[in-house]
Amino acid sequence: MKLSLLQENLNLALNHVSRFVAFKAQLPILGNILLTTDSGRLKLSATNLELGINYWVGAKIDKEGTIAVPAREITEFVSYLDPGKIDLTLNSNLLNLKSNKAESDFTTFSPIDFPVLSSANSKDGFEIDFSDLADPINQITFSAATDDTRPVLTGILVCFTKDNLILVATDGFRLSLKEIKLKSPIKMPSGKDRLTLLVPAKALMEINKLVSPNSLIKISIAKDERQIFFIMDNLELVSSLLEGQYPEYQKIIPESFSTTIEIDKDELTQAIKLASVFAAQSANVVKMNIKHNVVEISANAPQLGKNKITVATKINGDPIEIAFNYKFILDFIGAVKGKELVIKLNESLTPGLFADVADPTYTHIIMPVRIQG
Repeated sequence: MKLSLLQENLNLALNHVSRFVAFKAQLPILGNILLTTDSGRLKLSATNLELGINYWVGAKIDKEGTIAVPAREITEFVSYLDPGKIDLTLNSNLLNLKSNKAESDFTTFSPIDFPVLSSANSKDGFEIDFSDLADPINQITFSAATDDTRPVLTGILVCFTKDNLILVATDGFRLSLKEIKLKSPIKMPSGKDRLTLLVPAKALMEINKLVSPNSLIKISIAKDERQIFFIMDNLELVSSLLEGQYPEYQKIIPESFSTTIEIDKDELTQAIKLASVFAAQSANVVKMNIKHNVVEISANAPQLGKNKITVATKINGDPIEIAFNYKFILDFIGAVKGKELVIKLNESLTPGLFADVADPTYTHIIMPVRIQG
């Protein structure tokens, strides 16, 4: 292997690819990045066996080859180099990196032990304007579970039809639902008018970091429907799909409500943040007392004290006292773009619906916390 390329291109590639490296895996080879010359480009590959990436950068190839190199060390070393040309040369089991001012040899590992990343059939799949997905991914993924107690809850339910897309995430305590009208119809897999997948939230978060919103991206599903591929000219991300029965999310969303609150987003944000100073010391619980066109937001921490903030608002329906985890409310607020929010409630122990007045396609459900005392 012998090639040359620009430091700034290699540095960007290594930073992207190193996020997929399994540094603490039982298989030591997973702590490496695979370098492969490929049709006049350098391909960098990494995987943690759940997510994998192939990333291509332009290079001048003098001699073909493939080798695995320690991910953390080569990524750090290249980041410290000045911009400009870098030469990579494989001599026996040492990879020599040489720039204008620095030179280093890295011990390498046989590529034979590196897991083979599946590749999508370029003829399969469908293209989608990624601007349809970029913002919705941010509105949804924070509601997915982050632990593996119930693996299906770490995924996003993704439902495609020719003209529409539905994304659903829940961790059992909150649920986010986003309905999207696609800018352009997609060509569905043969014989299907609906495609429902359970995609790991991590995969969608990663693809959101890698792809610019104005790009076209191809999505392909393996024939056994166990993997999904996100494909662009210079990258290919492959993720295992989750298996299992996802909760029937439609049954979680109440059909009617007895109390509706219209509230200014900025005022609610300030009130929740003020209450959070105390709530953070008491299981993150904030209480909302809705009455007479005001919402009293309060928190009580016996070891610190208590506070109460009053927000004038428009209320239709019955007075109610209810409590929520303040972090769930702030996560929702951070995902909306409008200035006015709607909160719909029934009873103190039934789910509350939070919505953005400016975006009726986005629905967020939060389970309340039992009020003590």
